Amino acid sequence: MKNQGIAPHESFELHELLTFKNVCLTKSTTMSTLVTDERLKSLLQQDVTTTQGHIKELRNLMEQSSMAGSIK
Repeated sequence: MKNQGIAPHESFELHELLTFKNVCLTKSTTMSTLVTDERLKSLLQQDVTTTQGHIKELRNLMEQSSMAGSIK
């Protein structure tokens, strides 16, 4: 079976996940500048790095959708 791309409802789900991940990234980035505990700061920085990777993957998937023009 040939890959037909991503269906519109899947695009909406991806957009929802992308929005959530952006909120998570903003929160972790902000909190990492406010905390004083080094272990917590390290965990938050790891979360920032991981979440940036997730956002990149989600954006790549969104580019395959029929709604790709709306994510730029």
